[in-house]
Amino acid sequence: MDLFVLCQRVKVSMLALLFLGGLAGFSSTVASSSSTNSSSPQTSRSNVGLAMTGRWNQGPVFASAVSGNYMYFGSSGTVRVVEVDKDSSGNAVAWQEVASIGTDGVVRDMLIEGGYLYLADGSGWMRVINIEQPDKPKLSGQVELNSEIKAIHYNNGHIYIAAGWAGLHIIDVSDPEAPSLVNSYKSGGYALDVVVVHETAFIAAGQDHGLQIVDLSDLTSPQLIASHEITGSASGVDSDGEHAYVVNMDDEKPGLHIFDVSERENPVRIAIQPLIYGAERVRLEGNMVYVAGVANDAGLIVVDVSNPNSPVKLGSWWDSTCSESVTIDNEIAYLAHGDQGLEILDVRDPNEPEVIKHFSAAGRVRGVDTQGHIAYVANGYRGLKVVDVSNNSSPVDLSELKTYRALDVDVAGPFAHVADDWAGYKLIDVSNPSQPKLVSELDTPGYAEDIFVLRNMVYIADGEGGLRILDLSEPSAPREVASVSVDGGYAYEVVVIGDFAYLAAGKAGLLVINVSNPSRPIVYSKYHIKNNKFEVRGVTVQGPYAFVAAGYTGLTILDASSPAQLRLVGRFETKRRANNVSVVGDKAYVVDSDNIRVLDVSKPHAPREIDDHPMPASAAKVHSNLKGVYVAGMESGLLIFEP
Repeated sequence: MDLFVLCQRVKVSMLALLFLGGLAGFSSTVASSSSTNSSSPQTSRSNVGLAMTGRWNQGPVFASAVSGNYMYFGSSGTVRVVEVDKDSSGNAVAWQEVASIGTDGVVRDMLIEGGYLYLADGSGWMRVINIEQPDKPKLSGQVELNSEIKAIHYNNGHIYIAAGWAGLHIIDVSDPEAPSLVNSYKSGGYALDVVVVHETAFIAAGQDHGLQIVDLSDLTSPQLIASHEITGSASGVDSDGEHAYVVNMDDEKPGLHIFDVSERENPVRIAIQPLIYGAERVRLEGNMVYVAGVANDAGLIVVDVSNPNSPVKLGSWWDSTCSESVTIDNEIAYLAHGDQGLEILDVRDPNEPEVIKHFSAAGRVRGVDTQGHIAYVANGYRGLKVVDVSNNSSPVDLSELKTYRALDVDVAGPFAHVADDWAGYKLIDVSNPSQPKLVSELDTPGYAEDIFVLRNMVYIADGEGGLRILDLSEPSAPREVASVSVDGGYAYEVVVIGDFAYLAAGKAGLLVINVSNPSRPIVYSKYHIKNNKFEVRGVTVQGPYAFVAAGYTGLTILDASSPAQLRLVGRFETKRRANNVSVVGDKAYVVDSDNIRVLDVSKPHAPREIDDHPMPASAAKVHSNLKGVYVAGMESGLLIFEP
């Protein structure tokens, strides 16, 4: 399969959404190394609160920063501090992790200025961390911005935040411990990156909005000076004042775009260094530009721009996982490598960049299942993670088994069954949770999104491949015995109750399939409504009711007591998109893009919201039982709540 497809499946823009702001969200640790009634009911709040009891606060790496003998990088909601040993010439020779500090959200970007680390926190805050004692970082200031946060830049006592649709935030940090918002400027497009030089902001403004140039001589009234189109999405920018270097992601003209900006009112594109698909970020260091690429350009690309009119591509380091950003310090490149962690590359020979150190991180948490006090996490490109959650407030890593891209997991007996995206199915022995072992695997024709195991049968929601049914009588040799197509749809999730499989089939609706004979499945019924917003993305069944996460139409509750005749009972309109649902007792937990909504479903014809909890980033799935509510929080890790 084309690498563009593989990598790009994780390059969909993840909205950084409001979470639990405030000082209390921070913790510092020192590490040794490491159709009867179908009305949409009112929202009625109660004093019932969804309380978070723990968080496995690990995830992708988006940013890094270096100052002196210390390097810092974000891994989901954790800033990790690394001491750097340097030789007499100032060359880095060794790295040792010495401390960390947690945030409420996801670390999107960071920079260091004057003994302070400034964070672009995806929960909607700009945080200031005092790092005068690097091994004892502490929060010293913050500003709530109530918007997405994509990138951060410092210039002359001010922090500039690229804030998506909100444009540009300007923050006075002349007193770093008392930062204050000066102004917010609504730039054109979707601000993804910003650099400020000589009272001028250069903004990478996203899809079809190219490069925006803004006059900042009066911070209370920024003015657009000029703009220049760039096809696709302008995602990263850097500048020395004379030239601006912009990278984009595009199917037709991806590349490093070089502009002469000496005349601010008339930017002129003077060169393009072509790329295969594009890049996320770009950094200028002397006569070299370092590009953090994605998809077919994933990894690091070095370009000589000593003559900006005629750039020369030099060396590159390639990896199948998309890169997010790059920081340069004395010919050492710190490459934020998403799910894979942080790569440290020696770029003294720009023709042969070489990885000399790697710090692992966690991937995007896509699915979770529990067995006793163990949580089994489908951790994206990191594969299967096994986490001890006997103490919810302090989850402990036990082990990891790398797979292609784990999207869901179902644990039954001694086995973890993994839906592994385009790579299909993985069977993993977890009889010893500390030493998981791959037993067998089977490719599927689509994208294995979700998995359900009943006795010796495995049911896989396989995206465009529909429902795939595997016989696991012989664990070492799984075999497919049947399939069900989803014409016009996409299989997101499957649950099997007795003789029936309930398949969340996207635009094709909810399919109820008789699997009493798994080798001869029969579609018994289908629930679908004529509404462009209706898209079944998740389903769970409790008693006679099927609870359906139906996309932008919210939660739909069906009477499934007669599987051949599904009947609408009730609905609840969510604010955004209902992606997944789990039910325990009289409570339904709905993943509503950026929120977990808690509904009282004791009266299925009139579901009632009793709580909602903002998430640090868009969540994927929710798993609940009598012990807890476990949210697969994508970039924000695994979040654990009281049931």
